[in-house]
Amino acid sequence: MSTRLTVHTNAFKIERITENKKYYQYDGIVSIDYHLVIHTQGTCPVALRAYASLQFVTFESEVKQAGRRIEIFERLQNHTEPTLFTPKVIYDGDAIAYSSVMLAFGQSHTFEVNMSDRGPSKRRLAVTLKRVDASTIDFNELRQFLDGRLKQQTPKVIVAINLLQLIVRQGPNLKYPNNIRSFFTKDAGKVALGGGLEAWKGFYQSVRPTHNQLLINVDVTCGVLYQEGRLIDVALALLGQSHVRALRLSESSPDFRKLKSFFKGVFIGFSHLKGRKKKIQQFIPDAGHYQFQKASDGPQISVQEYYRETYNIHLQYPDIVGVGFTSKGQVTVIPAELCIVLPNQRYVRKVPQECTKKMVEFSSEKPQVRMEAILRGLSGSGPNTVLDYKSSPYVQEAGLQISATPSMIDGQVLKTPGMAYGQSNNLVFPRNGGWNVLNQKFHQPRGINAWAVVDYSLNKARARSNTERFVKMLVDCCGQLGMSISLTQVYKVGSQNVAQDLLNAGKEASQQNPPDLILVVLPSSAAEIRLAVKQFGDVHTGISTQCVREDKIARANNQYCNNVAMKINAKLGGVNTVPRSSVLDKLKESPFMIMGVDVGHPAPGAVDQPSVASLVFSFDVDAARYEALTCIQRPRLEIIEDLGSMVKNAVSLFGNRNKTPPQRLILFRDGLSEGEYAQAATKEIQAIKDALDALWKERNVNRPKPLLTYIVVGKKHHVRFFPKSQSEADKSGNCPAGFVADKGIGNPMAQDFYLQSHGGLLGTSRPSHYIILEDENFGRRLDILQNLSFCLCHSYARATRSVSIPAPVYYADIVCARANFHFDPRLHYDDSAMSSVSGGHSFEIQKWQNGYKGKHPSLAWKMHFM
Repeated sequence: MSTRLTVHTNAFKIERITENKKYYQYDGIVSIDYHLVIHTQGTCPVALRAYASLQFVTFESEVKQAGRRIEIFERLQNHTEPTLFTPKVIYDGDAIAYSSVMLAFGQSHTFEVNMSDRGPSKRRLAVTLKRVDASTIDFNELRQFLDGRLKQQTPKVIVAINLLQLIVRQGPNLKYPNNIRSFFTKDAGKVALGGGLEAWKGFYQSVRPTHNQLLINVDVTCGVLYQEGRLIDVALALLGQSHVRALRLSESSPDFRKLKSFFKGVFIGFSHLKGRKKKIQQFIPDAGHYQFQKASDGPQISVQEYYRETYNIHLQYPDIVGVGFTSKGQVTVIPAELCIVLPNQRYVRKVPQECTKKMVEFSSEKPQVRMEAILRGLSGSGPNTVLDYKSSPYVQEAGLQISATPSMIDGQVLKTPGMAYGQSNNLVFPRNGGWNVLNQKFHQPRGINAWAVVDYSLNKARARSNTERFVKMLVDCCGQLGMSISLTQVYKVGSQNVAQDLLNAGKEASQQNPPDLILVVLPSSAAEIRLAVKQFGDVHTGISTQCVREDKIARANNQYCNNVAMKINAKLGGVNTVPRSSVLDKLKESPFMIMGVDVGHPAPGAVDQPSVASLVFSFDVDAARYEALTCIQRPRLEIIEDLGSMVKNAVSLFGNRNKTPPQRLILFRDGLSEGEYAQAATKEIQAIKDALDALWKERNVNRPKPLLTYIVVGKKHHVRFFPKSQSEADKSGNCPAGFVADKGIGNPMAQDFYLQSHGGLLGTSRPSHYIILEDENFGRRLDILQNLSFCLCHSYARATRSVSIPAPVYYADIVCARANFHFDPRLHYDDSAMSSVSGGHSFEIQKWQNGYKGKHPSLAWKMHFM
């Protein structure tokens, strides 16, 4: 039986909005040198035109960055026309501004904005505001939606919520570096990550409608920023060097390309030109000796001579790189020693792997510490009161009254399923989200008759002894878990040709048939070798491979060997353990298939690479074994274009293997944001049903089509739960594994719940958010869906712990992450440095589809992705 539990959450109630408060929405244009483009009413989005008095703010192509647009607009309000813009207008950084009063200039007005405090500027800027005739924005329909009188989010409700988001975020976002939803301040804490980067703490804010109330979800978050200071120092930190001579680089040098990629688009100032800033375009080698023509008819002069003559600056490092700026075909070179990386610049690309550990340590906070940081930010006293809503002019003008007390949520802790090992009826019951496999046998162990070890260890002196010690431990461990494994294996030292190494080792291990397994020992950092290993096994030969790291095996213990054994057994087609629950037992009464679906995108900064969609589906009675399908689609598209055909293929394969089609389909969908729920419901669900119709017609099946349950699993949210006392928490201070909440913080538009299925380890646990968009199987009974989801969180084959999302969702995520193993290496998939400087804007899907090879047929019905 479940037990009730009441907890705090990091959500704060909006207790009041000024009655009959109205806002006017404005259409605006910012342009350079008065090249103005005036929008007509016809450019206003249809959804807004019906109700809003609009004035949009649209910038010409010269002003591309939202941050710059905000600077110009704030200059207009604070310096150009402070009296007119009182109270302050709210600006979204893109195309819309809101005013709580009708601005006193009629329908339209153009303002000249001078960004300089030193007199007239050469570059003139203009902001044109235009009011569009429509009704005003108020919060009346939002109130009706919250109290249930409106059943759908109307356009007025959506815009009212978006306006509240802006009101809450506007104050801190004008002061601090931000990504709109979160802002970051070093006052809340910072740490150097190395490589020219820093991590800053900050706060996330989001207005969330729930049943009968509006909440502000506030959370502690972290952002990565460029280290500020001398460009030379930041560049040396990036390269891991300490002496300036490391910046004597040629254009062909890998370090030169690294500088070019890392600093592209970063703003710098100059020690000899106070108040000026420019964006880095390129680097110039040997910059002090770069020659240019000072005057149109003058002699050539070097950069070093120019700075000595013009500024009386004697360059210390004329031989190192400098920064180049190109304008109207002319290149201007500024020595690196005169350049300063400006503060408050966010790093928006993928965090380098070597920084990940520090980032995790810095961002992880125990639940009590996390809540205390949030409350300090809200309290209005002390150094970290950046969230003080009482002092925000935008919040006060709107008449918002926001509680400083975190909301309470009533939930329950679900009954934990028992774990079945071997063929006995004795179950192992998890405690605090984990369990021990001591003295247990795998549920379905597999054997290894022929296998090989290929060793790429860097420590050649101790490589063989370390590897042989580990292999002996692994063999013993596999035997204890019920796997039959040969003591004899081939040992080879790796060379430069990875594919040939593995091929030779495999042939020596088994002359007639491919070996069951090749174990590969890798150095600590060996992404290229691992890529070659996985392409050899997964794509070209169908031989199962297992990689281990030399630093890990050198200190391997029984637990580490158990973890490796679990991966190997699953890859070979075995089953490690099976969760037992009444919900799963009931599901087994008829054939069923559980699916996990996800979309993986290339790294941030990659501009011309595809996204990869994956679908995994169970094909056994225990929903413990999964097959995987993938497809390539246009970049950063969350809706899966071929989901219908993927489900059709999965159902067909299931039917062929089991001699009967599934009667129930339960699909867990990862990766959708709240704004995409409606689109998923209309497109993906319909695509699945259309595909089933087509399959039944093609196969002439005379049985009923399977019933569909479609559940979105959300991880990218900031809802957290905090036990009221330590006695109600687990040993990490988090809520117990299995805590579920379905009232008080849910989505008013859809049936949903939050499930914290895993025990706490490091920091504050993140629950997963489950949104039921379709349920033909269980009559939308939340208790069944909650227990089924919790049960599946225990069937992840790599762990002896419950995980944070159902195992099939986890598997789909892993399959997407392994996409680079299947692309032709010459395409440089997931290499953001290569992609971001390619300069191409068109996307060729055919090139990527041709360069993608699926898994080898020999790996069918094996979980090769483990």
